[in-house]
Amino acid sequence: MLIRQTASISRRLLTTTSTSFSLDNQLSQNKSFSEIPSISALKVVVRNIPGGKYYNKSMTQLHELLYDEYGSILRFPGLFGRPPVVFAYDAKDFEKVYRNEGVWPERLNLDSLVYYRKTKRSDIYDKFAGLFSSQGEEWHSMRTITNPILMQPKTMKLYCTQVDEIAKEFVGIMRKLRDEKCEMPADFSNYINSWSLESVVAVALERRLNILSGSSNDEKAQELIKNIRIFFEKSFEFDGLPSVWRYYETKSFKDFLKVYDTITNIVLYFIEEAVARIESNPSLSSNEDGILRKLLKIDKKAAVVMASDMLLAGVDTTATAAINTLYCLAKNPDKQEILRKELINILQTKETQLTAENMKNLPYLRGVIKETLRIMPVISGTARKVSNDVSISGYKVPAGTHVIMVPIFETTNEKQYPQPEKFMPERWLRENNDPQCPHAKNANPFTFLPFGFGSRMCIGRRLAELEIEVLIANVIRNFKLEWHHPDMKIKSTFVNLPISDLKFKAIDL
Repeated sequence: MLIRQTASISRRLLTTTSTSFSLDNQLSQNKSFSEIPSISALKVVVRNIPGGKYYNKSMTQLHELLYDEYGSILRFPGLFGRPPVVFAYDAKDFEKVYRNEGVWPERLNLDSLVYYRKTKRSDIYDKFAGLFSSQGEEWHSMRTITNPILMQPKTMKLYCTQVDEIAKEFVGIMRKLRDEKCEMPADFSNYINSWSLESVVAVALERRLNILSGSSNDEKAQELIKNIRIFFEKSFEFDGLPSVWRYYETKSFKDFLKVYDTITNIVLYFIEEAVARIESNPSLSSNEDGILRKLLKIDKKAAVVMASDMLLAGVDTTATAAINTLYCLAKNPDKQEILRKELINILQTKETQLTAENMKNLPYLRGVIKETLRIMPVISGTARKVSNDVSISGYKVPAGTHVIMVPIFETTNEKQYPQPEKFMPERWLRENNDPQCPHAKNANPFTFLPFGFGSRMCIGRRLAELEIEVLIANVIRNFKLEWHHPDMKIKSTFVNLPISDLKFKAIDL
């Protein structure tokens, strides 16, 4: 037995040595890091002032300009405390980066959030910094706690009924919001954001805010809504753009820290409230415990941190994905009708409840959402710090370099997705045999990773998918959606936010 184990180890070592030699040889033939096309800090600053090439450009527009000028790879300078990065636009390079992300993957943080949690509120975040704002062993420790809770399909089954109730309530609100033309109000996005927040809070904090109708008298709920929205509006200003706060706390930055503080304090209040509820009604068995109860059994601070992360990361992204999906369906009535026929088989009446069981049979719905995320991604890219020297687009990128992978040119690449401008959910169907619609499986899989990859994949993926699927199913089962206005415009910050008036026409079926 020992001899066989030794031989096996020797073969693995030989294979590893051979692979390492091949990689070293490949790296030696690459151009140096300094030869990567680059832009100077001065040019970045000049181009961002009024009248400059990058002034007031969205994140997507900026990447389009950079890609046109510099090609598939670019060294971008560090500014105002932010580290220098490499932008990569080729899917083959994405795989190399992900394969070299290390045991504990690192990515760029929201520095303002790290600063707040480490410096201002270590009383809460000393032990659990959160997945949003930690790296290395600290991140791994938190992920080890949360993975079995948030990434298990059986956990999400507990929330189907509640998420469905909130979606049906939203459908009722839509009926009341319509004008004489059956169109939604211009600020319909605010209502979808409220739906997303209501859904996340119902899962993360086991309570209803009752904000969909806009008539909630809960002051803390109103404060939470207000500050979550300020966070999404301001975070890009302090973490995505050059800012002096890393050297000096400006008044605007101090005000932003108060936003973090308000969110933390309200979440802490709701957690205490939940603890009191649970202690007064401990009837649920451990097998039926939801996310909050499982986290509370580990540590109350862990529950506060995770709830805060779910609010900061999940509300805006989920709302945006839902808006984009409704928009794509409204613009493609033939696809909307195919989806509706699938839904009628499951939801025989408009009041039929969605359950974990009947939701298993909705492949076209999932194809619709995937195709939306391909055409209208919620975020422009994701980042990793490479743990080893790696070859990217023919250049040697040293270990420790932050690489930002931007797939927007690959998901619209004719070679990856034929007829990329067309909305074709059929690309994603397992039984798709249409020669006019090549299957998405023929594309490089690293072109389409809307929730990330590997051990640092989005922890809220299953919850986001559940919420979006349930909302779209209920809306399309109840209404025929139409769009009679100019194409929807997007503002790209950390999230690609719709900024047009969302005057969907919703006709009763």
